[in-house]
Amino acid sequence: MPEISQLGKSQYFEWGSILWFVEPGNLDIERMSVGLITFYPRTTQDEHLHSGDEQVIYVVSGAGAQIIDDQTYRLQPGDIKHIHPYTRHKVINDTDDELKLIIVYTPSKFQRLLAQPPSASPTGGEADIRALLDLDVIRGLLNKLSEAIGLSLTIIDTAGETVVKADNYPRFCALLDGASGGRHCRPYVERVIGAIGRTHGPHFFQCCNNVASILIPIFDGATVIGYIRCGQVYLNKPDQDELQRTIDALAARYAIPACDLLAGSTAIRIEPKSRLYAAAEATFAVASLITEMSAAALRQKELDNSRLSLVKEQIASAKLEQALREADFKLLQSQINPHFLFNTLNTIAQMAYIDGAEKVANLVWSLSDLLRFTLRKTEELIPLREELKMLDNYLHIQQSRFGSRLSVAFDIQPGLDETLIPCMLLQPLVENAIVHGFELSDGEGAITITVRRRGRSLHCRVRDNGLGFDPQADPAGKGGGIGLASVKNRLQYYFKDQYRFAIHSEKSRGTTVELTFPAIGGN
Repeated sequence: MPEISQLGKSQYFEWGSILWFVEPGNLDIERMSVGLITFYPRTTQDEHLHSGDEQVIYVVSGAGAQIIDDQTYRLQPGDIKHIHPYTRHKVINDTDDELKLIIVYTPSKFQRLLAQPPSASPTGGEADIRALLDLDVIRGLLNKLSEAIGLSLTIIDTAGETVVKADNYPRFCALLDGASGGRHCRPYVERVIGAIGRTHGPHFFQCCNNVASILIPIFDGATVIGYIRCGQVYLNKPDQDELQRTIDALAARYAIPACDLLAGSTAIRIEPKSRLYAAAEATFAVASLITEMSAAALRQKELDNSRLSLVKEQIASAKLEQALREADFKLLQSQINPHFLFNTLNTIAQMAYIDGAEKVANLVWSLSDLLRFTLRKTEELIPLREELKMLDNYLHIQQSRFGSRLSVAFDIQPGLDETLIPCMLLQPLVENAIVHGFELSDGEGAITITVRRRGRSLHCRVRDNGLGFDPQADPAGKGGGIGLASVKNRLQYYFKDQYRFAIHSEKSRGTTVELTFPAIGGN
């Protein structure tokens, strides 16, 4: 059997390392990324934003904590944690031993990124992107999206010159742009523009000092009128000796203080390539929006100037909301190929079994069965029986951790097996019952899951006997964290306002979550 270091590609950080077993190499590869993370003793990972990607982690060994949107959760061997899109996240190893996690990213689906442009041009030919866009409106869009995905965004014209950039543009790049008149990185950008001209699709590239970005074309019909540059991050921590030589050379060439360049380089984020690709999906939605806005701008020029500003603002706001909502849901429901994931998990389980860690091996195999459902190519709605089967797998793993402390009862009305519900609807409620209900207590936990059909509606209830909370101190039930928000978002997406979501809790006496929504399918 090969050494584990031969099974993937390593990425190093101040706090530890990631050994990637599966990582997308090109934008036309659609699959998840899988890696083994090692956190060094007494280290803290930098806080980062999950711009559009979902993440599942499994604790192999060690202990620590993770912080999600200012809420702290302990990490112990055997834990499975789900990090939702658009949340702030960091991991802390507060022990003297290494903390090892299996991490699974779900990247975007890139078919839409690779689609060929339409054959006809709405504007009838080539145009300067500066003349077609209200740069103040576009700057506002870039700032909102770059804040959401946590990466820099810049609009470039067809010659490679910067048109407008977001406020989080890296200071390292800004110093070089200012000292060179924008010429320092121009050769790298021009080469990528040439490649895009041949393929009509986005391109990944690394420029000076190995700063990584994706360049996405903006079309006016079949004509490229500009590009969005997304990223400007490091894929690996730079070698310090090589970085210092580069900084010294750049400082001498452009008369920039070396300390300023070094500080700017140190501030550049380190991100995996899969995170960069996930952000590209949302960025492409905005590129499409800019194309539509450019065509609308030509038509609006014929209108009275007093109406023009209001109409363009309304179009921009509505289109941005729709584009971000679509990008959010497509990232949430991204289709992936689980073949690579299961091969990787089986390899890890076999290695653990050979090393004598049979319990870890069995848990990894159980994890594989669970992820086979949660990370497969899902339909929009699934039969209730499949949701309950997945929930059984999740609870099997949790009960291997809690033992007799955790008891679960199912009360399911007969004849509902084929009734359709949103995928992963009940699991976050059960997870909240465990994490917030009794994980931090020494008592025994009991959870009851009830599903009933009432006329044309389906009624689901998850009740626990855990710690509960005071509704007066927490009227919105925010103690439930992002899991409850995810359930609400799914119900809102599928059923608009035709659903009911209610939480009843009493401190020290438990919590009940009730869902009611239209019953679809079934007998």
